[in-house]
Amino acid sequence: MLGRNQMKYIKFSMPIIILCFIVTACAEKVYPPIASDQSIIITINIKDMTISFVDGERHEVIEQWEIENPYSGGMILPDKDTLLLYGKHIETVDLYSLSKGKYMKSWNTGKGIANGRVLQNQKEIVFVDQVRNLARFFTIDGEETKAISTNQNPFTILEGKDKLYVINLNDEELTIIDKEKKVNLDSINIHSNAAGALLRESNNELWIGGHGTGTQAEPDIHIYNLEDGSLNNTIQAPLMPVNFIEKDGTIYVISHGSNTLYKIPENVAGLKSVQVGANPFEISFFQDELIVAGYDSNDIYFVDPNSLQIKHQVNVGKGPFQLIVRESK
Repeated sequence: MLGRNQMKYIKFSMPIIILCFIVTACAEKVYPPIASDQSIIITINIKDMTISFVDGERHEVIEQWEIENPYSGGMILPDKDTLLLYGKHIETVDLYSLSKGKYMKSWNTGKGIANGRVLQNQKEIVFVDQVRNLARFFTIDGEETKAISTNQNPFTILEGKDKLYVINLNDEELTIIDKEKKVNLDSINIHSNAAGALLRESNNELWIGGHGTGTQAEPDIHIYNLEDGSLNNTIQAPLMPVNFIEKDGTIYVISHGSNTLYKIPENVAGLKSVQVGANPFEISFFQDELIVAGYDSNDIYFVDPNSLQIKHQVNVGKGPFQLIVRESK
């Protein structure tokens, strides 16, 4: 028969044992592995907390992971195997091995990480933190090396040759950071509620979209001069142009308020468009095809960049919010 002290020990220990079991079980969960030599398109789906893996050449889903955390974004690290995932409401940045199909480790960042990118040197990652209003620099191994103040709610990150440009969702001033010295430089005044951007350093231009203010949806793309911050031009792309990609001088824009993909040639004349998806947020390239994610249609679309003809439609998880492309090694 157990004594009183033994019973107290058991009552105290059982919750800890159960918690350890749950944490260990989550950490050791195994997912379907993804071959390291396979070209894939990854969608991070925030409505049902899944990650879909699409064979871009066969235009079909090959695997889908059901995840425990509300991730909203991620990236493939330079080893082409590590999938790094983050979310604004999560205390950590989590790393998974695609080829092993398993969780590997976490970086303790605290809540607030809303976006990130691997820098061109392939040795650093910059995250934007919307809780602390910071641009935070990490090594590829997870060591934080620098944090730089931004304005309110930083989100879009653009990388130039010597500078980083951070667009803040709730501020009419973007943050410019010296990449090497990691210090703030002069800022540029921009329109309100800006979102999505394209850096064109060779043209000395910064293209920025947006959501609009109040009941007034943003109809225009704003083109700013990088040298003096002046507004060079606006291009109508209604409504709510929020994401850009450029290839061979042609610019493609997603306007999620009108479910429209725009094609803007280098001379900005002869604008073309096509309706695609429902509430599209993300656009990317896979080989020679444009990829568009429809947040409310739960699909990704393969589009011919020349004709804007939709070639393939692939159903993924619910609410694809980010696209990640990995070409085969």
